[in-house]
Amino acid sequence: MVDRIAALMGHETASTSMTARAAQMLGHPDALSQIGGKQEQFSFSSILSEAIDGVHKSQTASKTLQQAYQSGDPSVGIEETMVAMNKASLSVQMLAQARNKVVAAYNDVMNMPV
Repeated sequence: MVDRIAALMGHETASTSMTARAAQMLGHPDALSQIGGKQEQFSFSSILSEAIDGVHKSQTASKTLQQAYQSGDPSVGIEETMVAMNKASLSVQMLAQARNKVVAAYNDVMNMPV
């Protein structure tokens, strides 16, 4: 069981880097063009599509693990399945909050007096 938890922690490094990048984008949007010390061009649509793809991948991984666990696959543990389900749930919630912020910003701009 400890080996499975250690394996899960090893898989979380990619997720952690995505979380760090998201935190950087939210905390310092002007630093987006200088990720990794080099100039890169990011567009809102590319960042949004990457976020949606990430949510889709986490949901797909969660569903695959759920099906494998339910079918009795001995290589899939309940802890791994629950972690994947929680990651998928949190990613959907984060995407919904980002959508809410974009809609609120749009409404603020539209309600500005001209």
